[in-house]
Amino acid sequence: MSLDLDLLAEYLDGETNEHGLDFAATHGFLTAIAVGPAFDRWLAELFDGKQTAVPKDIVAQTKLWLDDIRQDLANEDGISFPFEVEEADTESSLGDWAVGFVDAMFLNEDAWFAPEFEEQLVDLTLPIMVFSGIDDEDPQMESFRRNGQLMDELAEEIPDNLNELYLMYHTP
Repeated sequence: MSLDLDLLAEYLDGETNEHGLDFAATHGFLTAIAVGPAFDRWLAELFDGKQTAVPKDIVAQTKLWLDDIRQDLANEDGISFPFEVEEADTESSLGDWAVGFVDAMFLNEDAWFAPEFEEQLVDLTLPIMVFSGIDDEDPQMESFRRNGQLMDELAEEIPDNLNELYLMYHTP
C-alpha cells in the first residue's frame, strides 16, 4: 500500500472525521511525533482513544504518513509540508499545523522539556508556538502576530528548526 494524501485529506477534512484533527493539524501532530522523543501512544491520542472507530485504511494511511515523515528526516530531506508555509497567519493551514504539533508535544511534555533540551527547545519551537495561537494572552506573542514581516520570517524558520529538533532528540 502506498501513501495516499488525497485519501487522508478527504477523510480528515471531511464530515465523518469525528475523533481526529484536520489534515494540516494531523501533519503537525505526526511531525512532532517524528522529530521529538519516542511516544508510543500517539495513535490513540491522535484519535482521542477512538482509533477503532476510524476506518482501517485511514489508520493504515496515517501510519504510512508518519513513516514517510520519519524517512524524510532520516534521509535529511527535511519535512515536506502538504500546504504553502508562506501563509503566515494563525488562521491558516500553518496555524492548524502548529496546533497539531503543539498538542503532540505537550502529550509528552516531560520528555520534550528534559533539562538538557529545554533551552534549545524553547528557541526552536518559538515560531511554532506563535503560529499555534496558544499564549494569546501573552503581549509578546500578540506583538509577533501583528507583525506580518516577522510572521513571514518565523514561518520560514520552521522547516530548519524541525531538522534541528530531530537531530537534538535522535542523535547522540
